Amino acid sequence: MNKHPLVFWTGLLLAFVAYADSIPDELVVSGYRPANSRELGTSISVIDNQSVALATVSGFEQVVQLVPNMNFSGEASRARYFQLRGVGEREQYEGAPNPSVGFVVDDIDLSGIGGVASTFDIRQVEVLRGPQSARYGSSALAGMIYMQTEQPDDAFSLHGELTGGSDDTRAISLAVGGGLTDRLAGRLAIHRYQDSGFRDNLYLGRDDTNGRDELTVRGKLNWDIRDGWSALLTVLLADFDNGYDAWSLRNNDKVWSDQPGRDEQNTQAASLRIRGPLHDSMDLVSITTVADSDIVFGFDSDWANPTTFLPAYQIAYSSNSLRERKTWSQEWRLVSRTPSVLAGHATDWTVGLFLQRLQEDNDLTDPGNYVDFDPLSCPLPGCSGRREVSSQYEADTFAIFGSTETRLGERWSLSLGMRVERWDAEYFDRWFDNNLFDINFNPIPVDGNNAFRPTETMLGGHVSISYDWSGDLRAYARLARGFKAGGFNPSLAAFVRAGVTGPYGGELVPYTPEYSWNYELGLKGVWMDGDLNADLNIFYMDRDDAQLSQSDQLDNPSSFIYVTANGAAESYGLEADAQLRLSDSLELHATLGLLRTEIRDWQVRPSVEGRDLAHAPRFTSNLGITWTHPRDWYVRADIRTVGSYFFDISHDQKSHRYRLVNLRVGKDWTHWSASLWGRNIFDRKYATRGFYFVNEPPYTQPPVKYTKFGDPRQIGLTVKYRY
Repeated sequence: MNKHPLVFWTGLLLAFVAYADSIPDELVVSGYRPANSRELGTSISVIDNQSVALATVSGFEQVVQLVPNMNFSGEASRARYFQLRGVGEREQYEGAPNPSVGFVVDDIDLSGIGGVASTFDIRQVEVLRGPQSARYGSSALAGMIYMQTEQPDDAFSLHGELTGGSDDTRAISLAVGGGLTDRLAGRLAIHRYQDSGFRDNLYLGRDDTNGRDELTVRGKLNWDIRDGWSALLTVLLADFDNGYDAWSLRNNDKVWSDQPGRDEQNTQAASLRIRGPLHDSMDLVSITTVADSDIVFGFDSDWANPTTFLPAYQIAYSSNSLRERKTWSQEWRLVSRTPSVLAGHATDWTVGLFLQRLQEDNDLTDPGNYVDFDPLSCPLPGCSGRREVSSQYEADTFAIFGSTETRLGERWSLSLGMRVERWDAEYFDRWFDNNLFDINFNPIPVDGNNAFRPTETMLGGHVSISYDWSGDLRAYARLARGFKAGGFNPSLAAFVRAGVTGPYGGELVPYTPEYSWNYELGLKGVWMDGDLNADLNIFYMDRDDAQLSQSDQLDNPSSFIYVTANGAAESYGLEADAQLRLSDSLELHATLGLLRTEIRDWQVRPSVEGRDLAHAPRFTSNLGITWTHPRDWYVRADIRTVGSYFFDISHDQKSHRYRLVNLRVGKDWTHWSASLWGRNIFDRKYATRGFYFVNEPPYTQPPVKYTKFGDPRQIGLTVKYRY
C-alpha cells in the first residue's frame, strides 16, 4: 500500500465489484425533493453524524478527509475555500465574491465564509461533485457542500458533550429539543470551542496568538400549521474570535511576529422554509434566507519584529481587512406531489424562481515602514507606505429553473434540469497606495477610483440517464453544464492607471464568465447480501474560459497585484466510496480519488501550460476501520493520504505527499459514552498552503517557498450524554 497505492486501491475496488440486498437509507435533502442517494444520477458523498463523530473530525476542513478529490486552502484559522476535482478558489483578497464551490447550511448560503460551520449537532453532510448549476446556479460550478443540522421533533432529547485535550483544547456543547405544543417542536444547540492554535510566538512570549475561540448557537422551530402545511425556522448565530499568527520565516511552528493577526467572524443568519399543497397534484415550497456577517481578517505581513533584521534593517508591515457581507434570498418552487404523465411516461417535475441580493463592503489597510539605516536611501524614520482600499459591491440575481425525473420503463430513468440566471452587479472602490518605491526610494503613488457594472445572462443544466441492472445496482451517465459569473481585477486597474503593471496590461482588467462541461459515468450498488455498499464513477470536466488566478509581488510584502483571467483547463479522474462489513464487529470504510488536471491555456503565465492546477492532488484516499465489541467498546482508525500538489499558478512550488492517522477508542453505555481520541497521532508535518515570494529585506533577492502547516498531533478526551 505504501509503495503502490494506486495498485492497492484499484485492486480493492475491483474486488468489491466482482461480487453482486437492501439499499442503505441515505436521504439526500440538498436537491429539489428528498431522495435516496442511490436514486441520484450524480457523484455525491453523504456523511452522517455517526461517521463524523467516529472519524475524529470537528471543523469542516477535517470532514474534507472523508471526501474523494476534495481539498481545501488553509488561508485562515478555519478553511473557507474548497476545491473539488481541482476547481475552486484559494483566497479572496479583493474584488467580487465569486465562489466555484458553494457552501450551504440549512438553506443559508455561506459560500466563501463557511468557516462558521461547526459539526456539532450535524445530521449529515452532503458533498455533490461536479457542476450543480441547475439547482444552485453560479455558486456551484465545481460542486456544492450542503450541511443539514438535526431537526426538531416531538420527542424530548438532550445531548451534551465535554472535551478536553492537548494545546489547551476545551469544548462544551449542549443540544436540547422536543415538542413545545401539539403543533410546534423546537431544538436549541450551543457549541463553544477553544484551543491555543499550535504556535509559539517567541518574540511576544505567548502560545495563543494563533488560538481559536468559537461560539455557535443554532435554534430551530418546526410548526405543523394545518392541512398539510408546515414551516421550519432556523436561526444561526456564530461568533468566532480567532487569532491568526501561523507563518514563520523559518518554516516551522515558531513565529516571531510583533503584530499577530486576527480572524474574527460574527454571523447572524436565518432561514424559513414553508411547504404545503396548492393542489392534489403539487406542493408550493418557499425558502427565505437572510445573513449578515462581519469579518475581521488581519496578519503580520512581514512575519517579523523590529529586532529580526538588525543592525542592517528595520521593518514593520501589516494587513487589516474589515468585511461586511449581507445576503437575502427568496426561492419559490412548485413540486409535483404525484407523477404526471408526459409523453406517455410517469414524470416528477419541479419549476421555480430564485431571487438574491448580495452586498459586501470591504475596508483594507496595509501600513508599512522600511528602514535600512543608509543615509542615502531610507534612514530613520524610514520609508513609510500605506495601501488603503474601500470597496462596495452589490449583486442581484434572478433565476428561472426547472427539472424533471422520468421513468422510461422498468429499468430506465431520465433526469433533466435547466437554469437561466441573470446577474447584475455594481462595484465601486476608492484606492490609495504608496507602498511601492522607485530606485531612488521615492514613493510611487497609486490612487483613484474603480467602478464596474457587469451584467451576465447564463445558462446551465444537466441531463442524466440511469439504468437499474437489478434492485441493487444502478448505472448512470450524466452530462452537466456549469457556469460562473465574470468579474474584474481592481488592483490591476489601479496600477494600470499609475503606469505600474508588471507583466500585465489593461486588457486583463475585466474577465468573462466561465462555463464547464462535465461528463460522468457511474455505478452505485449493494453486494454480498448488503454487506458491501459501493459507488464508483469516472469523469471528465472541460472548462471553457476557465477563470484562473494568481498574484505577483511588485516590491515589499504589501505590494501585490492580484489577477484573474480567462484561460482553458481540464480535469479528469476516478472517485470511489465503499463500506464493507467483514463481520458483526468489523467494518471497513474506503474512499479514493484519482485526479489529473491540466492548464491548457493561460496568457498571464504561458509557462504553466501543460501543468496541473493548484491545490489539485493527483491522489487522495481515506481508509477507515471500525471495530466494535459486544460490550459496546469500539475502536475507529482512519488513514488519510494526500498526494503532492502545486500551491499556486504564479509559481511552481509544490507540497509534499503526506499521510495522517486519526484514532478513537471509546465505550458506550445506556446514556453515557466516553472516548479517547487522537488526530495526526504520528505528528506528521503537512502543508495546507504555500507562498513563494520575497519576505526579507532588501527585497531584491530570489523568492523563497514558505508553507503553512496543518495541525500537529492532538490528543483529547470526550464525554457525551444522550437522553
